[in-house]
Amino acid sequence: MEIEKLIRKNIWELQPYSCAREEYEGGQAILLDANENPFDTGVNRYPDPYQRELKKELARLKEVKVDHMILGNGSDELIDLLIRSFCEPAEDNIVVFSPGYAMYEVSAAINRVGVKKIDLTADLLPDWSELRRRVDDRTKLIFLCTPNNPTGKVIPYGQIERLCGEFQGMVIVDEAYIDFTDAPSAVHLLDKYRNVVVLQTLSKAWGMAGLRLGIGLADPEVVGILNRVKAPYNIGGLTQQTALALLRQYDLFQNRRTGIILERERLIRELRGLGIFRRVYDSEANFILVITEFCQKLYRYLIACRVVVRLRDIPPLIGGGIRITVGTREENDRLLEVLHEYDNVMEVNTL
Repeated sequence: MEIEKLIRKNIWELQPYSCAREEYEGGQAILLDANENPFDTGVNRYPDPYQRELKKELARLKEVKVDHMILGNGSDELIDLLIRSFCEPAEDNIVVFSPGYAMYEVSAAINRVGVKKIDLTADLLPDWSELRRRVDDRTKLIFLCTPNNPTGKVIPYGQIERLCGEFQGMVIVDEAYIDFTDAPSAVHLLDKYRNVVVLQTLSKAWGMAGLRLGIGLADPEVVGILNRVKAPYNIGGLTQQTALALLRQYDLFQNRRTGIILERERLIRELRGLGIFRRVYDSEANFILVITEFCQKLYRYLIACRVVVRLRDIPPLIGGGIRITVGTREENDRLLEVLHEYDNVMEVNTL
């Protein structure tokens, strides 16, 4: 696949903003290149524009090469970079599946890029036959979210690989919740297909949502293109330092991830024992999707009880949906207490 043919012409020809720090990789030096305040405040210097130390640690953990990686101010920045780099405004389009992560559509709308939205099948997987029917010669990107938000469903690895081999554009595999499942990552496709981009994050299982740090894994040529478009110092110095320190606490990460998965399974069992839910879906993420005919009333009741969940009432597939994030054991116990109270009230009202 020739990446050049997929990239917008003006982006391919773009001369990116450059700074001296991109060329200098040494240790101590007299830094007189960036018009910074020379007096040390701990944050008086611009951060490493390529996040070299942080990428080394992430590459070790993800078992990829550093030149396959780009970091964003959250995965949302990477989604925007991909659409801006590949899609010509008012001409090209992307494909998304519904229900799914809404930021794909928002970023497309901001960039005046068309969106072809396809409903998931009844088993919550992409409708591949409908996808083949809807794709045209102006379709540049197909977004797949696995495990999917808000359904928690994993797309089988073989189906993703088949799409990478068939589609002549870029396949974007959003794996924000990959750490909560044993399913294989699409990272393993990078050596075989140049048109796959894998998005991951440190916001979920790693507990760094406040840092806003997203990971893009792709062919080095694609990474090079995205680096041309991104802002030169998009990841702050404190973010880089804090993330690096937290990544080195791997045992703590593993223990907390395991705890979330165990709590997820406990919550699913408990929620299925309540009469207010028509369906409680299995999940391979850190949230659970439930369906109830009382979704609006239940949502307001939970808010009144100071329990905040997310309405995901998205007809036709998940009409009446509520997405519940797995909290600590104490938080989950309080959630269940409130739900039992509501369940009892509803039972009395129906007598």
